Amino acid sequence: MTKTFRTTIFAAALAALASPALAGAPGPDAGDFITINALPPMPALIEPTAPTSARIAVARLDGGRLIPTPFGEEFDWELLAKRTGASITQLGAGVALDYVPEIPFDGTDTDNKIDEIRLAAANEGYDYVILYGVGPDARWSSFGGKALVETGLVVGEDCESWHEARAKALLVNSFTGEVVGAATAENIEHHIGELADRVEPLIARLAERS
Repeated sequence: MTKTFRTTIFAAALAALASPALAGAPGPDAGDFITINALPPMPALIEPTAPTSARIAVARLDGGRLIPTPFGEEFDWELLAKRTGASITQLGAGVALDYVPEIPFDGTDTDNKIDEIRLAAANEGYDYVILYGVGPDARWSSFGGKALVETGLVVGEDCESWHEARAKALLVNSFTGEVVGAATAENIEHHIGELADRVEPLIARLAERS
């Protein structure tokens, strides 16, 4: 590059900076940065919709028996807890064993696992337990592979728990066995998000009671 060419480019740059269009353009000053820093804080992404002081356990049934909650489904319940502000935690598959009488090696296993899970939740200090299952555990007029009248639960005639679906959840009073509400869902392709969404209004009713 020649000295003359470099001089020409430099002169053109100076002329652009001196242009009337740019000369009057306002630039950033300290006030702009003060205004930005003074913006109010962003609101929380998730605001509790129905906070309640009740402790709620979640129990996943498979063939009427308590099993560990699959990871994806556990995440759906965690999201529900955040949305509602409620204390919702997993009961744990091993917890029920602490409250079930030991069975001899050649003895007969107990028949009503659902009532055992409810009583385990009560002994652990939970006010309510969400019992839920999919497929065979959510059939018509039954839950966990047992007819509702044989579960030991108190079920109202107009309760959603009588209906059949691909997934079903019962919100049960741990101490009395009363089914205070139920929800069903058909979409279980991506875990049980739809079922958890439909349990949310049941949690809201608990908040109204408290």
